[in-house]
Amino acid sequence: MAASTDSSASSTDNTNAFAAPNTYTAGTYCYHRSWGYGRIREVSEATGHLSIDFKGKPGHSMAPDYAVQSLVLLPDSHIYAQKSEKAAALKEMAAKDPAALVTIVIHSLKAQATAENIQTALSPEVIPATEWKKWWEGAKRAMKKDGTYYIPTKKTEAFKVLSAPIQAGSDALAQFRAATGVEAQLLALGAVAKNWTEIADPAAAAEIATVVESTISKLPKSLLAKGIELALLRDELLVTAGQPPVTGPTALLNLVPTTPKGFAEILEKITGTRQIRFLTLIQAGRPDDWAALLLQILPFANGRMGDSVTTIFASVERHQEVVDALRRILRERAVTSDLLFWLCKNRDIVFASLFTPQLVMAILSVLEKDQFGDLKKGTKLYDLVHSDRELMATLLKGASSEDVRDITRAIILSPVFKELDKRSLLAIIIKLYPDMQELVVGDRMSSDDATLIVSWDSLQRRKAELEEVITKKIPENSKEIGIARSYGDLRENHEFKAAKEMQTVLMKRKAELESMIVRAQGTDFSGVETNLVNIGTIVDLVDIDKGDKLTYTILGAWDSDPAQGVISYLTALAQALIKLPVGEIVELQTEDGGKRKVRIEAIRNYKTK
Repeated sequence: MAASTDSSASSTDNTNAFAAPNTYTAGTYCYHRSWGYGRIREVSEATGHLSIDFKGKPGHSMAPDYAVQSLVLLPDSHIYAQKSEKAAALKEMAAKDPAALVTIVIHSLKAQATAENIQTALSPEVIPATEWKKWWEGAKRAMKKDGTYYIPTKKTEAFKVLSAPIQAGSDALAQFRAATGVEAQLLALGAVAKNWTEIADPAAAAEIATVVESTISKLPKSLLAKGIELALLRDELLVTAGQPPVTGPTALLNLVPTTPKGFAEILEKITGTRQIRFLTLIQAGRPDDWAALLLQILPFANGRMGDSVTTIFASVERHQEVVDALRRILRERAVTSDLLFWLCKNRDIVFASLFTPQLVMAILSVLEKDQFGDLKKGTKLYDLVHSDRELMATLLKGASSEDVRDITRAIILSPVFKELDKRSLLAIIIKLYPDMQELVVGDRMSSDDATLIVSWDSLQRRKAELEEVITKKIPENSKEIGIARSYGDLRENHEFKAAKEMQTVLMKRKAELESMIVRAQGTDFSGVETNLVNIGTIVDLVDIDKGDKLTYTILGAWDSDPAQGVISYLTALAQALIKLPVGEIVELQTEDGGKRKVRIEAIRNYKTK
């Protein structure tokens, strides 16, 4: 703190012109750039030498010519003088009138009255260090209420005492009028709304609505989310001002994208609490279809949007609709890794019925899809799954041995997990279900080098991805590391750390792809016999109890499109059907964890469909 103390003293009263020798008197407080604050104990009448009590250096002797060049005398009103002479009074002032105490410090430190220097001046002598944060927040509230203080937004700026109260409303309105661009208008309009009780001018509200309408009408599609936020603040201001909402093309509800995916992309960009407020206005403005609109965005939603949608439905006690919609998209694997992360991280009791073995299978499916696509997308979900030991226990609670066996085998065969992470997950399962140890040991001995039967298309995609990783992404990453290293100080170099983390991800992905491709055996599924269900066959089933017809296409290890009935031969469903003939009755597990009996009606060759 020495540097800040030094700079604070340089702006106090009686500074910038060092005192003449004859002004030094015993009892006067002073400041020295190296030793800090002190009090003159004695002045020699014979030699003019000073005896000064500095902190940690009492009775220090100083020649008068040196004192002239290095000492700054402080007035009795200075906070450091008052701390020595009136400590009890300052403590009482701190308790009763914190703003007045801060005023003393501001007058003492002047241009150096930053939050840090104010804390140095008052704590711990006046305000105990353990109580500082709470006291300081209270002091700032008192200063804001008083209105005659400038309270900076940056740590490096100084607090100031003003000659008259701040006209926050007028300043905010002037800021809005001067703002250019949607970002500046958003910031200024937020300040106007905050101080509207001071402004309370219907003409100003109408002016703002006109400006906002002009801004929104000129925005490109890439800034539509900002336009919606601006329209939201405008409409809230008009309500506060008692004026009717805007109609026409820039009306808030007319800005909502027409497609669920487009709506989700825009909603993701809307910041903070504005997202909830936006959805609340949609709920009120579209009473007939708001629920359907919000549920349709769930397949594209991230965790924050999932939370916002749940909040809106819960406000009218319709959260079960969100549960049902989530169950459907989990069954169809049409869900983002970020929404799964939110669901698994929070484990809200509202969604307790979704925490079944089927959620595990959805997680594995989404992680694999993200792994073969965006390298970074599923990282949070992956870390949660392998690090949160209670999650797997929650998901498998009450599961049947058949479900646990299917999940165990799926984890063993999954290319998603690192070896140590996979062993950790399997260890959790074995601890919960000791009977699985034999399966884990047996399968691991045979699966590590097992051949994967894959379609030529999926094999080509893996090879293309490996080629891109080796020839494009790794070289680009190496350049990024070199550039980041040139910024210096690697300990605080966030760009370097991010680039090195990406290097780890890329090298891991390269190794995984090479391992998978080596094990892969490509096929076009031609010549497959159809007397039994096999890889490369289309299977028609009928539900014995309900009569529902089902069709599944069983293809290679990397082929999966549940919405179209395409499943990998490694899935539990495919394994239950393979090697069975037409007419065979088999019990299959449903997506919601139940059971149903089906009969194999027909087996067709996928290649000749």
